[in-house]
Formats: sequence, structure tokens, C-alpha cells
Amino acid sequence: MSTELELESVDGLKKLLLIKETCFHNRVIKFGGLKLFDATKKILNNRGIKTTQEIKEFLYPSLSQLYNPFLLKDMDIAVSRVVRAIERREKIFIVGDYDTDGVTATSLLLRFFREIGVKASFYIPTRDDGYGLSSEAIKRAVESGASLIITVDNGITSLDEVEFAKSVGIDVIITDHHEPQEELPSAFAVINPKRKDSKFPFKELSGVGVAFNLVMALRNHLRKRGFFENRVEPNLKKYLDLVALGTLADIVPLLDENRVCVKVGLFANQHSTVGLETLKKVSGIEGNLTSKHIGFVLAPRINAAGRLSDASMVVDMFMKETAEEAEIIARKLEEINRERRKLQMQIINEVEHIAKNTEEPVIIAAKEGWHKGVIGIVANAIAYRYKKPTIIITKGDSVSIGSGRSVGDIDLFSVIKRTSHLLEKFGGHKMAIGITIKNKYMENFKELVCEIIKEEYQDYRPTLKYEIDCEASFSIFTRQFLEELALLEPHGPLNEEPLFFSKNAIVKEKTYILDKYPKYLLDDGTSSLWMVSFDKLQLNIGYMYDVVFTATMKNGYPTFTLKDVFFIKEGG
Repeated sequence: MSTELELESVDGLKKLLLIKETCFHNRVIKFGGLKLFDATKKILNNRGIKTTQEIKEFLYPSLSQLYNPFLLKDMDIAVSRVVRAIERREKIFIVGDYDTDGVTATSLLLRFFREIGVKASFYIPTRDDGYGLSSEAIKRAVESGASLIITVDNGITSLDEVEFAKSVGIDVIITDHHEPQEELPSAFAVINPKRKDSKFPFKELSGVGVAFNLVMALRNHLRKRGFFENRVEPNLKKYLDLVALGTLADIVPLLDENRVCVKVGLFANQHSTVGLETLKKVSGIEGNLTSKHIGFVLAPRINAAGRLSDASMVVDMFMKETAEEAEIIARKLEEINRERRKLQMQIINEVEHIAKNTEEPVIIAAKEGWHKGVIGIVANAIAYRYKKPTIIITKGDSVSIGSGRSVGDIDLFSVIKRTSHLLEKFGGHKMAIGITIKNKYMENFKELVCEIIKEEYQDYRPTLKYEIDCEASFSIFTRQFLEELALLEPHGPLNEEPLFFSKNAIVKEKTYILDKYPKYLLDDGTSSLWMVSFDKLQLNIGYMYDVVFTATMKNGYPTFTLKDVFFIKEGG
């Protein structure tokens, strides 16, 4: 069953609620050797996880669920070439990317090679160098004396660059997870689960996930050749913390093999690198990592290096053997991230003056001096706040660079595609785009984008939609249920944190957390729960509201977070 409600939030905006189930009573049910609360089973069903086997594998993932890496097209060819390089003592050169997925994939290969006694060097481009495998990367490989390049998290569209590498005597193995074009690079091997001819059952690996499959395949092949008869064979399980970090940061679906790697990696008792342990410490994280730690604390610090500086320092940190050495870099990342936040807020404050005073259906802001490394996150923040597509442009002397984010059902990429005659370059997808434009076409571009959106989306009204797992009574949220609910973690795309909806909740008390986040005692007639609002929603004691919220265990305590509130009446 599912029902739809359109309600007006206390922030004055209309919100659409798609309520999938009701959970007013929460008895324990037995099936197929399992015991689950009724609400837990309904939430799993909402995610398409229905059979006993599917539920067991989802709630209790194990490494036995990982697929044979040789099902990836060209894996056998790639492994043979790497083994040949190892046996002939050829120099291996790894080309990564400047985001968290790219640096974790690079670090994973480097640490594996070092553990088995193979020397390898690496290159992470800066934003000024350009993305992925480039002529500059290949020149660095030549300078290092390498005869084999392995790309991680990039390379699937590098047709010309692979030809250049071949012309200077370097073989290229591509490992990537981005969408392939019709024509693949003529590399020695191209490993990508999204290849049409790949038999790998799961297509949504992250870049570091593909790199981990390469490492699994390499170890298996080396074992068969007797490589480990006189040396210790690596336990690859320890590298899953890096896989979890890169996978969560890259926002790929947290299902199937991704879920297995992330869940095992997050609960590692000891990290594969002192650098990760040190970064946690400097960032104020204690205990096991969570998806929120990575999404809101670690990944922003790592990505800040790629946005404002050089992400190679992150790889250096992950390769350090002492906490003292790693801490120097971790603290540098902390400084860079503070600078990133400062730049971001400065631009947001400037853009808001434009956003508040425009009646147009799109926000387009351009100015000299805005740092190109943060304009994408600024566009995302403004689009979310004002519920309009937003394009932020940093102006150069004659050519400018822009980044855009969309909202709702507006396909920003198709809009930008219709302005391509005004652009030097453009790319992206429905929700996020990047452009390069000559300044002399800027005003024409703004006018045309507004016209297209008005024409194609004239009846569009931004409505935030919540997919509610259960309309529930407060009484179902026992400690036992919340502990079981924690088995659904880690959360991410296609396994979002469950949302609950309850009606007619009266505010009984109000307090504050850290003197700024309001916390309310709410009573729906079946029980009372304390709920915190990190969005600082203001409710009145004695008033009645309908509420959207999440429920979890945090540091051993039940924790409820208000996501939205809908006013019902004064005084209960």
C-alpha cells in the first residue's frame, strides 16, 4: 500500500509525502529461520529486499558474497600484464584522480604493491592539470622510467591519451567505473563493470571497488604461480577500510558488492593505514567509522585538497608508516578544509543577494575571483536553498568556468546542450553540469537558459518529496527495534536512512543541544520521544504537529532527528 499527502511545512513550502507502509504495531515475526520486527521487514520490502535469502545477505553481508573478479572483461589480460611487469621488474605508474574515490584507489594499489615487494609510483592531477589520464600524466610516467600505466577511477574516455602512451612505449591498463563511450580506448586492458560485454553481475562499483577487484585477481593469480611460497600473502580484508571510504564518498548505490565492502570496511578493528587512523583522530572521530563520518567529515577534508591544493598529499598520508608523519598532513588537510568552508560561505553570501532578488526560474551568478574549486558545492547549496537550478561562474580574463546543479525534474544537462553554440566546452548529467564559456557570450547564455527553462518547465513547481518508509506511532521505537534497525546501515543511495511519519504530536518541552540546536519532547498519545532539529525548526510548546523524522542508535542511545514539521493546530 502507499498513499500520498501534500502538506505545508512550517517553512511555508508545500511538501509531498509518499507513505509506503503503516507501522502502528511492531510485533516480532518469524520466517525462514529469521526473527524480525514487522516494521524492519516492511522497510526492507520497500527497498525490494523480500526473500529470506535476500534479507539474510543484506542484514548480514559477508566476503563470501563477493563475485569472481575475473568476470570483469579484460581482467585476465590485465593480471597477466601486471605479473609480467612484476617478474621483469618493470616500473609501474599509477594515475589516479583528485577526489576521495581516486586517492583511495591509488593508495590501495600502492600499498598492495609495497606489501608484496613491488615498487610503484603515482600521479594525481591537480584541477589545473585537468581530469584523469592526460599528456602531463604520461610525460611524468616517461620521466619515472615506467613501462606500464594503471589508471584508477579514470581513463575510460581517454582515447587520444592511450594512443600517445603507446607511441612512447608505455602499455596502459584502464580501471574505471564511469560510463564508457561507444568506442573504448585501445589500451592493453580496459576493466570497467559498465562495459556492455562485461559479465560482472554488479555494474555500480566505485573506482576503488574496481581497483580492489584488480588486487583480488592479482593475489589469486600470484598464489597459483607460487609467488607467496617464501613470503607472507596479503590479507586483503584490511584494505576494505579504503574501499569503504572511497565508495561512500563517491555516492554509488550501497547495494550488492558495494554494501559488502563498505559494511566490512567500516567495522574494521584496525585500519590498513596509520594515515586513516590519524585523519580520524585529527577530525575528532572516535570508534568505528560510520557513513555520516565519511560523508560529512572525512570526504570533505580529502576533497578539499583536490579543490584548493594538491590531492597527492592525501596519498602521501595514506602511505606513511608513523602517526607523527601522517599527522602533519592530516592537520594540513584540516587547514585546507577550513579555507574551503570560508571560501564557500563567502561566495554563498554574495550569491544570495542575487538569488533573493531574481524572479527568473534559474539562478545564474558570475564574478571574478570566485575559486573554481568550490563553485560546484556553492551551486548545490544555493539550488537546495532556493529550489531553483543554479549555475555559478568564475570569470576569467576572456574565458570563464561554471558549475551548475539542478533541482526536481529539471534536466539541466539537456538545457545546457541547447546552448552549446555559445559554449567552448560542456559536460555533466541531468542534475550537475560544467561549462566553459567566452565572456562575450555570457549575457546571451543567461538569457537563453532562462528562456529554455521557462519554455520547457513553465508549469514546474518545486515540491520536495519525502519517501516515507512507515507512518508510525511513537510506541514502536523500543531499544530492541532501534538496535535491529541499525543492521540496515550503512546508508546511502538506494538504501537511504529510513524515514518515519507520525501525526498529531504535541510539543511538551523544549531544550537546546550545544546551545543552538532545538530539541523537543513530542507526545503522539502512545509515547513521548525527544527529537532534535539540526535545521533549527522552531516549534511552540503546547502546539500540535505532524512530523517526519529518522530514528537510530548513537553511542548506545536512541536518537531521533526531525527532518520536517507540519503545523496542525495551537494548544493541542
